[in-house]
Amino acid sequence: MELPDSLPAQLYLLTYNPEKERMDGCVASGYLGPALRAAALLELRRRGRILDEAGKVAPVSGARATGRIGPPGAARGLTLDDPILARVLEQVGASGRQRSWKHWIGKDNRRTTRCARDYLEAGRWIRVDRTRVLGIFPRTVVTVRDPRTVRALINDVRRALRGPTSVDRLDGRDRQLAALGALAEIRVLATWRERRAHKARIGELTASIAPAGHALHKVVQAQKAEHSAGAGG
Repeated sequence: MELPDSLPAQLYLLTYNPEKERMDGCVASGYLGPALRAAALLELRRRGRILDEAGKVAPVSGARATGRIGPPGAARGLTLDDPILARVLEQVGASGRQRSWKHWIGKDNRRTTRCARDYLEAGRWIRVDRTRVLGIFPRTVVTVRDPRTVRALINDVRRALRGPTSVDRLDGRDRQLAALGALAEIRVLATWRERRAHKARIGELTASIAPAGHALHKVVQAQKAEHSAGAGG
């Protein structure tokens, strides 16, 4: 199985735990959604569909989301088949004014996570079994169809996250996925102890995907603060 081309789709696959043969718990948390949105913005910028203008996301004139995708890096007329890319680009274009990266990363997180899952299911990268516990409570079980390929991706990103290769010499896709995965706290890539041990490295990775990295960090921290306030109240 070949991996999907888009950065958000690959990021979602990184939540698969090969040992437990199931998706990591971060899928149910609030952190994956913002990371998927950040991944979409990075991908759209790489493909020449958006720009950063003084810390604000700006659509490239004439760029719009339609139909299916052409080769990555193609000219402005390329179309988008990943619904996350299409939706984010549509939202940016319809906004009417430039907004911060933090604004777009913090928007529609639950829907974005479902969208990534549905896209991967439709492309037959994952299988989604929908059942009911005791015939009442809905339950969704997600498994990947080619664990070997996904395991190889996970190992590549783990190496990027831990080193020793310097950040500026990493493969661009591995570097972006390592930064996004660490900020989303995907446990398959690193436990909280490992994230603490590699704090400086994660800081370098975050800076390498600026301004999306710092904006994602702020969104995750805001969600943590909101959760703590809710639990305390």
